[in-house]
Amino acid sequence: MGIKATTLVAAFFISLVSTISQAQEFSADVVYLDTDRNSTANVSTTHPSSKLYVSKDKIRLETNGLTGTILLADRGEHTVVALQPKKKAYRPLASGPSEYFRVDNADDACPSWQSFAEQKIACEKVGPEVINGRETVKYQNKNMVEGAVTAVWVDKALKFVIKWQASGVGAELRNIKEEQQSADLFVVPSDYKIPPPQKGSSRGFAHK
Repeated sequence: MGIKATTLVAAFFISLVSTISQAQEFSADVVYLDTDRNSTANVSTTHPSSKLYVSKDKIRLETNGLTGTILLADRGEHTVVALQPKKKAYRPLASGPSEYFRVDNADDACPSWQSFAEQKIACEKVGPEVINGRETVKYQNKNMVEGAVTAVWVDKALKFVIKWQASGVGAELRNIKEEQQSADLFVVPSDYKIPPPQKGSSRGFAHK
């Protein structure tokens, strides 16, 4: 291969890596929905919105409920922790938010969904659908297990789930901003500690 051809190939891969990196990292508001098969979905009044940050294989989900728990999931390392900012504490978890995951191919996302789902699913591709101006591909779970996610919408550019639906509840990612995320968002702060177990109680977070 000549120098010119090598240069062109290198330029192509640099451009491709840059595009993938930009598409992989983003932040978004998570708006929860009350869903009903017989009506359109409405914004939930019982579930406050959350904030999601995504950087390659890492996810940060900031809940805005009473506890204000923050979930950190590293898909590459297969680790999940829950941060409790008010207590400056953290605990390892057995599993993370399975509703949010990245896929290799938005047009063939069933294998990815089946690998991330906590319950066995029977995935079926429904087809393209536009969600808040973004091109997605919808997939549904034909295995109607109680509590399981029944449908997901995979963003074709992000290769990430930007909408999911379960029985009576769902969520959409809105105000999506595609930009590089700070590495500090995905690590446990150095001053956070694992609290000692409560005496006479085995309740709490599950450990890996």
